[in-house]
Amino acid sequence: MDDPIWHELPAETRRLVDEHLTARRHVHAIKAIRDASPEAPPGIRACTDVIADRMTELGLLPDGPSRVRG
Repeated sequence: MDDPIWHELPAETRRLVDEHLTARRHVHAIKAIRDASPEAPPGIRACTDVIADRMTELGLLPDGPSRVRG
């Protein structure tokens, strides 16, 4: 994954986010990302983009465009 938000997260947080996503606990995954971000927490849209990309990598979403369009 090339997302800078994802790479700035500690390894333990990335593991926790993966657990939340596997269990379909998306709100918990967003909270984990925001709570562990080293700088100002990313917005909900940015977190949703990270989650969509991660879910695709984990095989939880079909391949294709992963960004949320709004």
